[in-house]
Amino acid sequence: MLKYNLLAISLLWLIVPSDQRSNSFYFNSLKTSVGGPTDFDYLIFRQIWPASSCMFPGPNTCTIDPVISTWVVHGLWPSIKTEIGPSFCNKSVPFDFGTVKWLLPELLQYWPNLYTNTPLESFWKHEWEKHGTCALTLPQIQDQSDYFNVTLGLRNKFDFGPALKKLNIEPDDKLLYDLDKIKYAIRNYFRVEPMIVCYVLKDSDVQYLSQMQVCLSKDFQLVDCEFKAIELAKIAIDNKAQEIQCQPGIPIHYPTIKYTKSQLFKFKQN
Repeated sequence: MLKYNLLAISLLWLIVPSDQRSNSFYFNSLKTSVGGPTDFDYLIFRQIWPASSCMFPGPNTCTIDPVISTWVVHGLWPSIKTEIGPSFCNKSVPFDFGTVKWLLPELLQYWPNLYTNTPLESFWKHEWEKHGTCALTLPQIQDQSDYFNVTLGLRNKFDFGPALKKLNIEPDDKLLYDLDKIKYAIRNYFRVEPMIVCYVLKDSDVQYLSQMQVCLSKDFQLVDCEFKAIELAKIAIDNKAQEIQCQPGIPIHYPTIKYTKSQLFKFKQN
């Protein structure tokens, strides 16, 4: 059954025009609302497990710096009930790295760009211009500095690592975990239903814990997500894995982080 599901997703991917595809999960979404009205219903808050991301980097060079030891931010996304979006809401406020340099130590640790073959600030630029500009209608977010500072605060408040650890779900290269147990751990800890994403190997029933998300009201209180679909993606460039919602009944790997030499020398703070 899993292979049929993956085939269906692959066919969906093939009908997307090539100029709308990307090799990085950072920059993809199959169904988003671009431009237009900036009103939204709630916020999607998604985090990444970096070990799995670096196992399936596609064409990119993926590096996990030793300062990273836990789940890290993917993004805070204003969304409506039927889709992820609006997106790219205000082109008059392009990303300005200078406004968030004061947050750099926290960004490198909790919201890192793992792809070291890309400019350090490119991930943050993308998240701000696509999603952050749509959050400017919130009283707590008046500028770029607010968007990144508020989101980093949310990561500290809604940290998935301790929620999993409470039920003895910890990174391990030999143990396998059940999807229902992972869902229960997050639901029991935060009292909302999470969405859980895995890398699924194309030719075998194996999956790796990749991303998780919860939803927040406009005043940053946990709420149930009403839109359950995830951006489909994303056949990796090597055609070995797809990143989709974790499949029930299939054991899940929660791999340990493998560190590489620090890449922070690439950035010279002025």
